Amino acid sequence: MKGKTKDLTDEELHQLLEKAKASDNRALGKFCEHFYSKIYRFIYYRVNSIEDAEDLTSEVCLRVVKSLHEQKGSFYAWIFRIAANMTTDYYRRRAVRSNVKSTGDLIEEMVDEKRTINELLEQQELRQALKHLTEEQQQVIALKFVEGYGTDEIADLLGKSTGAVRAIQFRALTTMRTMFNEEGQRRNEGKN
Repeated sequence: MKGKTKDLTDEELHQLLEKAKASDNRALGKFCEHFYSKIYRFIYYRVNSIEDAEDLTSEVCLRVVKSLHEQKGSFYAWIFRIAANMTTDYYRRRAVRSNVKSTGDLIEEMVDEKRTINELLEQQELRQALKHLTEEQQQVIALKFVEGYGTDEIADLLGKSTGAVRAIQFRALTTMRTMFNEEGQRRNEGKN
């Protein structure tokens, strides 16, 4: 599978899982370290702040560790499902609906992450656009464009057919394109 961190082969993952399930602390640490960044990126584009993404990612890791001995089936599907459920629970618990960040938050992110303002604004726009999509569409877009998974891999992760994933992706991108076009038109009208 493609991703921004080196993926484990199926055999390496299986061995690591078996050791972690047998309470091997080194294997468990390596296991969490490997998947932390993947889950963080998946969650980051769906929540309002770096801190919330870090907190939720830590909660996902804790939940994975606590229930690892019960895990069956595709590990990737299982862990991303936990992350998606935790994100949904986050919004239910806090009734968070605000999509706007303060200037202070943007500056803090820039200093902490050493990013340019343009990169931060692009990420903020993407996160806001994702919030207008269905849960399923958000998952597909995050897995495809943030994590770098292929369509077949996403279908396996979500338990859907490749055609269904393509249709979900098409609808999501169409919705986002429409939103960005409308926003661009509003900006242009404001300049005139």
